Amino acid sequence: MPDRPWRGREDMEKIEALLQIKKMCAERATDSLFECILYARDLAPVPALLVDPLFRTMPDLVVRPADAEEVSAILKLASAAGIPVTPRAGASTVYFNTVPARGGIVLDLNLLRGVVELDEENLTVTVKAATTWGELEHYLNTRGLAPLSVPSSAPSASIGGWFTMMGYGIGSLKYGSLLSQVQAAEVVLPDGEIRGLTPESDPPLDWFAASEGTLGIVTRLKIAIRRNNPMRHYLLHSPNLGEIAEVLMVVKDSGVTPYNLHFTDDACVQAMHRQGIAPDGVSGGCLLAIDYEGMPEELAAAEQTVESLVAVSRTVSFLSPEAALEEWDERYKSLKLKRSGPSELGGEVWLPVQSLVPYLADIKQLARRLHLGLCTYGHVASPERAIVMTMFFADETKVFDYIIGLSLVKKIHDVGYRHGGYPYGVGLWNTPYLGRIFTGRRLAELRARKERLDPKGLLNPGKLYRWPLLLNPLFFAVGMDCLAGIRSLTGGGSCR
Repeated sequence: MPDRPWRGREDMEKIEALLQIKKMCAERATDSLFECILYARDLAPVPALLVDPLFRTMPDLVVRPADAEEVSAILKLASAAGIPVTPRAGASTVYFNTVPARGGIVLDLNLLRGVVELDEENLTVTVKAATTWGELEHYLNTRGLAPLSVPSSAPSASIGGWFTMMGYGIGSLKYGSLLSQVQAAEVVLPDGEIRGLTPESDPPLDWFAASEGTLGIVTRLKIAIRRNNPMRHYLLHSPNLGEIAEVLMVVKDSGVTPYNLHFTDDACVQAMHRQGIAPDGVSGGCLLAIDYEGMPEELAAAEQTVESLVAVSRTVSFLSPEAALEEWDERYKSLKLKRSGPSELGGEVWLPVQSLVPYLADIKQLARRLHLGLCTYGHVASPERAIVMTMFFADETKVFDYIIGLSLVKKIHDVGYRHGGYPYGVGLWNTPYLGRIFTGRRLAELRARKERLDPKGLLNPGKLYRWPLLLNPLFFAVGMDCLAGIRSLTGGGSCR
């Protein structure tokens, strides 16, 4: 085993358990420093200066279990020895949801892939949890079927991972969150017990949705699917945010619910234009992509709705059908602006839809005050809420500037909070916002669930329920505000 700061009888028990797991899984378990270091980060390029003094992100062992029974055996050994376990599959977030905070074991679940059963008559599919949405989409599309909804990171995001996050994305406006589509799941609890869960089981299925891998390891899910119906796509443009927002609200609440509603603000469109990836002839203004799926009569009604709205608008116009189709084809490439800079920072806000216009107005004021280019895009994920991403360019190789830039993420979240929003997802880095995300009663309920199912606190510890000392909301707020003050004096930054 690698050199670790362990001593005494308890540590010897941990080492013995790790050796047993390594022997059991053979070449599917490794403690190689070269390989373990790959699991010490996710998509967030956070400088080591911010991470290493606070957390032990380097795992002691990485294991790739072959099935639920092997997951169970690993968790039993880890639980008996008091070893933390962090589940990981796509690792397509930036909040350290799948990065260890206290070392221990990383369970790389990527061998748990594939379709177990397809029921075309009842429109359900049972899949292993690490199957990506891209893989499932391809499997279903070749059979004339499709998922009800998918995350915007579908090519790499796993089905189990999205379930244990909030589960809203493309298609959820029409079909609801992933939780509403899952009919049953197989979960390995922290003590190693394998359970089949349904909405009526004890514990119920909904405990594990948005639990971020802290209550159990999801190994397979049975989810509802749909026929792969025809689609129709529209791309609208206006220099007036208010008119685009008005169209969005009417379309959202019309008789035919869109499959997807995606909006892009003026700063984002300008940045796209500078990169040569904006629709032809568009150099600014706001965009609204409206995508429908359904039977021909639904599509005809949808077309009538959209055309009537554009006809009475002073500034909203249609872009070409080719541009609308290209926008749909690019739906999984939301971060394409990143090609203009080494990295991006931003805040992902779960925002009331009716707050979109005042939120963007305040973001514009924030950008002006801090001499910062802020680009915003997002999609309506439910009748009441939108997932809104406001971002700016950063360079993680310039550590001091990057750390100061992180303070501006808090400023973005502060704007969202003023308008009824809060961070989309918690993980580790958003724990300072727990008081904004959950009511006190709700947080107490979540902590009680954790205590019941994982009394030792070994499964994905340090996430979701409590903030680490140095991420205490008071310390965090004061520190970030001071850094933002420094940043406002130095200036710089743009969406170029």
